[in-house]
Amino acid sequence: MNAYSLAPLLLLFPAIGVLFNGLIGRRFVEADAKVGERWSGWFASLMAIGSFVIAVLLFLSLQANEFQAMIVPIIDWISIPSANFYVPWAIRVDTLSVTMMLVVTGVGSLIHIYAIGYMHGDPNFSRFFTYFSLFIFFMLILVSGSTYLVLFVGWEGVGLCSFLLISFWFDRTNAAGKAMNADAGRKAFIVNRVGDFGMILAMFLMFWTFRSLEFGAVFNTAVEMFEQGHMVEFGLFSAPIGTVLTAITALFLLGATGKSAQIPLYVWLPDAMAGPTPVSALIHAATMVTSGIYLIVRSNVLFELARESGPVIFGVISTPDLVAYVGAFTGLLAGLIAFTQFDIKKVLAYSTVSQLGFMIAAAGMGAYVAAMFHLVTHAFFKALLFLGSGSVIHGMEHGHHHLHEHSHDDHHGDDHHEEAPFDPQDMRTMGGLRHKMPTTFWVYLVGALALSGIPPLAGFWSKDEILAHGNEHALVVYVILAIAAVCTAFYMGRQLHMTFFGEPRHAAAEHAQESPRLMTTPLIVLAGLAIVGGLLNLPYLTHAMAEANHNHPAGIFLGLEGWLEHSIKSFELSEEGILHLPHTPIVLSPVVAGISTLLAVLALGGAFYVYRNKPETAADPDPLQRLKPLWWFRILPFETFYMKFIVPPFNWLANWLAFAVDWNFWHDFVHNNLIRDMFVSFATFLADVFDKFGVDGTVNGIGSVTKGLAGGIRRTQTGFARTYALGVFLGAVALLAYFLWVLY
Repeated sequence: MNAYSLAPLLLLFPAIGVLFNGLIGRRFVEADAKVGERWSGWFASLMAIGSFVIAVLLFLSLQANEFQAMIVPIIDWISIPSANFYVPWAIRVDTLSVTMMLVVTGVGSLIHIYAIGYMHGDPNFSRFFTYFSLFIFFMLILVSGSTYLVLFVGWEGVGLCSFLLISFWFDRTNAAGKAMNADAGRKAFIVNRVGDFGMILAMFLMFWTFRSLEFGAVFNTAVEMFEQGHMVEFGLFSAPIGTVLTAITALFLLGATGKSAQIPLYVWLPDAMAGPTPVSALIHAATMVTSGIYLIVRSNVLFELARESGPVIFGVISTPDLVAYVGAFTGLLAGLIAFTQFDIKKVLAYSTVSQLGFMIAAAGMGAYVAAMFHLVTHAFFKALLFLGSGSVIHGMEHGHHHLHEHSHDDHHGDDHHEEAPFDPQDMRTMGGLRHKMPTTFWVYLVGALALSGIPPLAGFWSKDEILAHGNEHALVVYVILAIAAVCTAFYMGRQLHMTFFGEPRHAAAEHAQESPRLMTTPLIVLAGLAIVGGLLNLPYLTHAMAEANHNHPAGIFLGLEGWLEHSIKSFELSEEGILHLPHTPIVLSPVVAGISTLLAVLALGGAFYVYRNKPETAADPDPLQRLKPLWWFRILPFETFYMKFIVPPFNWLANWLAFAVDWNFWHDFVHNNLIRDMFVSFATFLADVFDKFGVDGTVNGIGSVTKGLAGGIRRTQTGFARTYALGVFLGAVALLAYFLWVLY
């Protein structure tokens, strides 16, 4: 089977969706909202499904052609024959790109269908699906491009779509009259530009060094130059190829911290929850935020050559190790901050930042397959959780609407009645929803347990593979990630209990109703994927099984690794002895798996214990702030130690990270005082000083001088012949004097 020629349809289908909704979709909705929404939403969804079908056909084509990568040309994009410079627009079909295509289009199609129900009644329904299709279009450009330049087009495109979708409800304001949605969109756009600046510099440096931006040419040239110990010339100075590779990969890390929300550029993602929930599920859980992981995995050769170059950065650390530590600390920091959040989507936002930290850390440790494995499973259960939170919000809004109608009837004619402010996303107003929304509860429970790493769900296998690699090759990173995993289980247990258990803490929760089937059906499909997703890369259960199938993979075991090794060139270079890639254990580690499972179960149980039947009302404080020890602490001499030395520091640390570090320092000081105020001051200087007195002053000054000279010359034009004759005479005398001075 050969479906490579169909690859351009992968981009064409979502492009058609953009044109349909952008040009005529609104007219359908305005003519008949019910029929128009079906046309607009289902047309965009069918285009996404069409791209998914093409991705499946490319998957089958790769299998039929022994996983050989294929470059499918589309157009000659940039061509400068005089400089021998050509950049084609082509689609690279290999196992890595097809994996991303399947995730983007598969999960994206389910979210499209869900959004038809979620966005029902929105006056800008067709505009929303225009942006949705445009995002799918650019994301597929990012993962399918055969060069870094094409990848960067998609990289910038998804950044634009993120801005459009986060600030979709740009006209909404909070109680203080501030346009929070619009601000969140601008914040995401500006923060991502910082990371994009790193990407641009990396490409400049890469083209200068390798004279190409095509993946294959860059990697092959880099290996040759590394083997030869090549020096890269930069005009008056030169640098070893290892140093240059370290600089390129460090700049790639900067780009990844922007798109994949890592320290210090993670601050945009929690605020991005201002957008519609389908946006959070598609962009901020399953696709765009994984761009940084894809970039690092795609550039695995450059990162491994940088690792071989040793600790070049300040002589103490290599770029891959820096990547691993950035990911690990991001995972822990975001996990701790999630403890303090009450917004159901904000908890998931910080959880996403934390899980992206796991993926980044895995890629930094050289566990590229483990990073992609967790990327895929995370797309399943985190999209499920975000869509599930949307279902909860939808149910709470329905309950509040029901309450509002009855309240309006009861207070008809009472002009002095004021309704208390209500936030349908605040978990303190929820409780008891498992009885009101049973389908949402069960699928949400699956997603929460998968995220917590409970076997045999998908999250257990992918997270355990990362932890096993860390235990084998980077013990410090393993310890940090293990603590972050405990935090994950605890805050998910906290969220489950506050949302679905106990008694309703608000009248809106009393009247909440299950979401329509159009919304719950995608949730059920994603829940199924979260259950069986671990089979994608199941490790061998025993060493005997691994030895027996060393050269002949057995069935479903290590399926994803066998699939991706055809695109991750570092595997091949490692076998040739050029690189020393840290190999991930292929056998399940009972110690690592047992410890992580035990800690996850204890954290979940601890969360349910702490939040048992609390808070009782929406106004009650978080029970975590007044945590009491277990009963056996009262018997053993631990209670005083626990209450004095454990609880206060933990509460202080969580609040300090959430408010002092994350909000006061990163948001207020760094972004507002340093970045915003410095930018505004610089822009004001350029406008009021440099432009006014420099540019305008120069132009106006030249004009004034010219005007003055012209006025002076005009005075000599009298119209009298004697004046002109005198001028000729004086000129002749001056020339005669000049020649006499030169000759003598």
